[in-house]
Amino acid sequence: MALLGLETWADTKLAHLDTEALIRRCQRGDRLAIEVLIRRHQNYVYRLCYLVMRNEQDAEDMTQETFIRAFRALPRFEIRKDTSFEAWLYRISVNACRSRMRRKWYQVLPWPEPAPQMVAEPEKQPESVAIQGERRDRILAAIDTLGEKHRLVVILRYYAGLSNEEIAQTLDIPSGTVRSRLHVARSRLKGLLVEQENERERTAVSGGVAA
Repeated sequence: MALLGLETWADTKLAHLDTEALIRRCQRGDRLAIEVLIRRHQNYVYRLCYLVMRNEQDAEDMTQETFIRAFRALPRFEIRKDTSFEAWLYRISVNACRSRMRRKWYQVLPWPEPAPQMVAEPEKQPESVAIQGERRDRILAAIDTLGEKHRLVVILRYYAGLSNEEIAQTLDIPSGTVRSRLHVARSRLKGLLVEQENERERTAVSGGVAA
């Protein structure tokens, strides 16, 4: 995915710096450091935007919007032990996606096929791939039935891979609220998936009887 017309950065020494060092360089106006910091995080931001927006073009637009907002705000970013740059960046991303969704009056849309980084490993057998793909689709469809506050914590926890504390920073809510929302979301998803499985079994049985 091309982003902001950046050149390859594999050969630059800056690529070996840690995030904190890159941020300090960015705050001093180092454009190469900005490019490296974007390259380091753009795939993670894009994946999060895709999972929230469920549309490739919107995900690309929101990825760019995230970095535009982030680098406008970066001079004010404070490096502290209790502050995660990634959570700060994801928070900007989530807010950008929310703004777009409000502007476009988004409805709950079907999940595209396949979702990024959710493709089965190539060595798996076709039957296994089909079963896993079908199960993934059911789970993603179930997630879409959740309200926004529960859907976001599930996406951030299980697809973006954030800890509860990072989700709390990202959404600017207490960590206890994150745990509570995850508990509610898991319970609802479990109930819905069980209900779907029972319906599938009833359909299979009725189909067999009719035959």
